[in-house]
Amino acid sequence: MLPVKRVIKNDVLLILLLFILAAWPVDAREIVDMAGRKVQVPDRITKVYATSPPATYMIYAFDPELLAGLNTPIRDGDKPYLSPRIYSLPVLGGYFGQGQVANIEMIMKARPDVVIMWASVESALNRKMEADMAALGIPLVLMRIDRVEDYSRGLRFLGNLLDRRKRATELANYGEKALERAAAVVRSIPAGKKATIYYAEGMDGLFTECNTSSHAELINLAGAQNVHHCRTQTGYGMEKISIEQVLLYNPEVIVVQEREAFQRIKKDKRWQQTRAVKNGRMFLIPKPPFNWFDRPPSYMRYLGIKWLMHCLYPDFYRVDLAGETRTFYRLFLGVQLTDEQIREILAG
Repeated sequence: MLPVKRVIKNDVLLILLLFILAAWPVDAREIVDMAGRKVQVPDRITKVYATSPPATYMIYAFDPELLAGLNTPIRDGDKPYLSPRIYSLPVLGGYFGQGQVANIEMIMKARPDVVIMWASVESALNRKMEADMAALGIPLVLMRIDRVEDYSRGLRFLGNLLDRRKRATELANYGEKALERAAAVVRSIPAGKKATIYYAEGMDGLFTECNTSSHAELINLAGAQNVHHCRTQTGYGMEKISIEQVLLYNPEVIVVQEREAFQRIKKDKRWQQTRAVKNGRMFLIPKPPFNWFDRPPSYMRYLGIKWLMHCLYPDFYRVDLAGETRTFYRLFLGVQLTDEQIREILAG
């Protein structure tokens, strides 16, 4: 016999589930998601839950009020760069690796019209999410946004799904123009002028990404050479190397993920032997409220490619980075930055 408390809890969850399903919209239409699956979704979608930050950020860019919940709590330092509309949203978790798990009970209470999942590969994680949402009767829509070039397709797909095509065109056009200009400038740079880069991750700067990793995609798009040549073993990346290996690579440029690592590298006599530190070509990646480069990868890379090109090739890629930052944050994040905020962002 089951304990009384467990029976009561199960009964309460069943009643809650039946209540939610009874209130679910009945008018539906069929769409084909980015994985080629046919999915029945409500005619009018007003609330969306995305299972990972890249997709959540895309929903936010369309309208923060569409979000049913967040994947992680908002850090206090990021709040000035985001709409106050999302401060009180529940944290629903998600399915995006490293032990992250969605809170099914919280998702039930949030009552999204549709769930968006970034499906980079076929996996047990995807299948679990599909099974969970099928049990709740919530339509699950898969997106393919593995590479920067996929983001504009993802934005246009969401524009059709959410009936916000004009907004989708505005966002996608910005990104496509940013990538087109970067590609044009890269073609104009002589081979001998293209930089070698080490991407420093972790608090000691001794984690990095293979040149084949999607986490370091901006390096390739900028026409530079990632010094760490290998084939990534997992989608998560973060390959551990030694300072001796960094010294052998002797990169011309170092881009750094963490402020603590940036300060350590500047002071460490071993790192000072590299061309990058000797010549003052070490750059801290901007990240408030979302990282411009990676972790998580997102449409912030549209601005990140402009920042990186400017760092690498100031003579070839001329840009008013402060002005571009102001424009981007107004367009994608819906905030009007002050001059002081722009300086803080660009300082990393």
